[in-house]
Amino acid sequence: MKKGLSIIVILLAFILSACSDQGGSTDSYSPGMVGDYQENSLDSESNLIGEKVIKTVTLNYETLDFSETLSHVQETINAFQAYIEYSYESSYSPSGTFGPDAREYKRVEYTLRVPTENLSNFLKELEGMEATKVSEQIGSEDVTQTYRDTEARIEVLNQKETRLTELLAEATTIEQILQIEDNLSNTIAERESLQTQLESIDDLIAYTEVYLTISERQRLSETRGSGISFWSRLKEAVLDSIFVFYYWLQDAVIWLVYALPFLIIIGLLLLLFMGVSHWFQQTSFYKKREERREKALVAQRERLANRKRPSSPSIKPVENKVKQPTEAEDKKETPPSDQGK
Repeated sequence: MKKGLSIIVILLAFILSACSDQGGSTDSYSPGMVGDYQENSLDSESNLIGEKVIKTVTLNYETLDFSETLSHVQETINAFQAYIEYSYESSYSPSGTFGPDAREYKRVEYTLRVPTENLSNFLKELEGMEATKVSEQIGSEDVTQTYRDTEARIEVLNQKETRLTELLAEATTIEQILQIEDNLSNTIAERESLQTQLESIDDLIAYTEVYLTISERQRLSETRGSGISFWSRLKEAVLDSIFVFYYWLQDAVIWLVYALPFLIIIGLLLLLFMGVSHWFQQTSFYKKREERREKALVAQRERLANRKRPSSPSIKPVENKVKQPTEAEDKKETPPSDQGK
């Protein structure tokens, strides 16, 4: 019983000592050696800067000869011991083109792994191919601190594994053995996981990831930037518009060819409809119907005209009942004085 308690006490002491070792390896220092610690710390930091760096490169190229450019890329990959991690080839149509027969251009996207020591020569070799570099982006990530911290954790876990192995050899009861084995298996799993992370970081450091995109073009465009003058950009815009219009005309002609059978059928139907209409207009039935329609229109117009005309009362002429004097009566009415004269 006493031996079992002693083993448990030793196990607890081991766990506490492991925690104190891990904390003391990064934070604790002796007050009497402040100057030496600061000097060593500065030296170590200056040495660690850039020691573990992960680089990534993103490149975009345009080419007129797609097959030749791909062959050059493959030769460059083989020459510098690189390899293709991922590739994706697709096709696309430039802006301003449409239709099922519009020309499609190819595009390929690579994810390459290039040995870091050969990266500079690899990029220079790519610049020598028959293609125009549109963009280039180089990034770097310093993982030195993360790498060192992971190494320290692995070292602590190794020490813990050794002590647990010693305790397992001294254990006498099944309960103690199961408890120590469970702790030991967790320690080994954590150590292996951290070791895998270190190996992954080492691989990323040793082989730089290069994201390469190559696009086929009918005409290479100038790279836009602050160094391009206004007139150069204007010239580029005019040329682009001409090419877009040229492709649009091609697509329009091709569309007409596709639509020609439908246009012919529509034209024949229109001619047939016009012929039937002309024949129908020559029939007696059509002429009689038109005559009846004209008579109905005339009658309707007369009715409308009568409705609009105002109704006026009939005025009979007044007869002049005054009797006109005759010639004999005129002589009688003449005064006698006038007769003597």
